[in-house]
Amino acid sequence: MKLNDLLVLSGLISATAVAQPANDACSNAEQLCPNVVLSGTTTAATADMSTDVITCFSPSATVWYKFTTDADGGTVTIDVSNLVFNTDPSYGQLIEGFFLSATTPCNTTTYNPVSICFGGSSAFSITTSISLDPNTTYFFTLNGSVGGATFPAECSYDIAISGAGVQQSIPTASITTANTVLCYGDTEIVTATITGATDTVNFNWYFNNALLTSSTTQSTYNAGTLSGNGYLKLIFESDFICTVSDTTDSIYFEVTPISADAGPDKFISEGGQVQLDGSGDGTALWVPGATLTSTTSFTPIASPSETTYYFLTVTNGACTATDSMRVYVGEVITVFTSFTPNGDDINDKWIIQNSGQFDNIEIWVYDRSGQEVFHTTNYATQDKWWDGTLKNNGDPLPASTYFYVIDLKEGDYPVYKGPVTIIR
Repeated sequence: MKLNDLLVLSGLISATAVAQPANDACSNAEQLCPNVVLSGTTTAATADMSTDVITCFSPSATVWYKFTTDADGGTVTIDVSNLVFNTDPSYGQLIEGFFLSATTPCNTTTYNPVSICFGGSSAFSITTSISLDPNTTYFFTLNGSVGGATFPAECSYDIAISGAGVQQSIPTASITTANTVLCYGDTEIVTATITGATDTVNFNWYFNNALLTSSTTQSTYNAGTLSGNGYLKLIFESDFICTVSDTTDSIYFEVTPISADAGPDKFISEGGQVQLDGSGDGTALWVPGATLTSTTSFTPIASPSETTYYFLTVTNGACTATDSMRVYVGEVITVFTSFTPNGDDINDKWIIQNSGQFDNIEIWVYDRSGQEVFHTTNYATQDKWWDGTLKNNGDPLPASTYFYVIDLKEGDYPVYKGPVTIIR
């Protein structure tokens, strides 16, 4: 049973005392890193004699820290400063600290002292008495001493680690590129150069101080994908245990927005016309232009006499982009007049060529008596195609001739009507 538990049972302290520090146990030792000052406390810390046994003081309110030495090893110093004690005379007024190694973490049989015990009621430092091994985890514990008081010292403090044994290699990062004036969609690789990093945590790419991407591998970035003008920089992080970072100088890019979309292919019957659905960032130019009402509008009317490819070029300053589409001239849709739904995967469904080009198409099929046997408002994919079964229940319909009505519900196209035969 821990000391605080005994004191609660004896009525010497309140059962509603503050929560224990997160690093109250060896198994929850807090990581110490060079150049980082942590705040800590022994208030409400406890003593666990199964893990807190120390050779030079009797644990009463212990907190734990751990650190990993660098690739060279060496001596290490802990600085404990800004001590603030509970001044109630029933509480101790001293905290004491101690370095140790543990072949098996938190196993007292493997503890080995690597410093003297030292403490104080004001700021103090403790340095290891030996040079510590490289790339090895060590522990440091602080204890709120009871001394001649009733309760262990309740003390808040700052703690920091330094010394040759925990020196970090601080990475430096830089980014370079060849061109900074770009068109959107260009390929312009920005390359990062990293020196002095022991390992990689993250490449964090920022544009106008907004994070674009974070990756352990992305040491390059394509500036042609940036959304406009602005500053690109990299914040590089290294060391998985005690992360250090470096921020590069920013590179200013001018990225002109440019895009061209000629829109979907269109279908017209001979002598017909259709509006093109182009779009883009910049000014438009269509070719060939002889059968268009305008070559500079994104949405001209096309009236070709034969199937024609149209090319849309969009210009924005020095940047251009091009896309194409095709206007098919002839039968707008081709309706197959028979199919054989016998399960051999050949002509098993009723085909209507080009039906997928009409989002609002609506189709009805009737038997000889006028009963509706099939209806759909979409015929773009094979799972929508009629398989010769009765709507709603999926029962196979008999071999016979049926009658269809097809409304494209677009432009001035006629309603298509005619027979379709199921052959079994």
